[in-house]
Amino acid sequence: MKRAVAAIIRQGNQILLCRRSLSSRNQPGKWENPGGEIDPNETPGEAIVREIREELGVKFIPAKIIYEDNFKSEDDTWQVTIFAGSIIGTPQALIPEETIEVCWFDITLLNQIDLASYTRADFVRLGWLSTMA
Repeated sequence: MKRAVAAIIRQGNQILLCRRSLSSRNQPGKWENPGGEIDPNETPGEAIVREIREELGVKFIPAKIIYEDNFKSEDDTWQVTIFAGSIIGTPQALIPEETIEVCWFDITLLNQIDLASYTRADFVRLGWLSTMA
């Protein structure tokens, strides 16, 4: 089982999402919460701070763990830790092989965004989207 982290970064009614590379193996071009794999001997808290710094060039300040869960992707099973937190700095897509765009979206418009399945599941779980969206 692989381990991963993701961050829900919200400022007021806006949420920060990253668009996956069009060459991504899974769910290319879909919008997702920023995050990534946990390295060996790394805690989830260390991983999320590192991932946000590497991918977006900003400092992530974790506020709390929202939940931990397992999910299956097209080719693996993942144990994921979802953090809520804030950032210092202006996010940019620094690794084009992974993320081609970073954008703030109004939380009321999430049902109109082409979300990755696991990010959509996060937002349903949080009550921001209905399962019918």
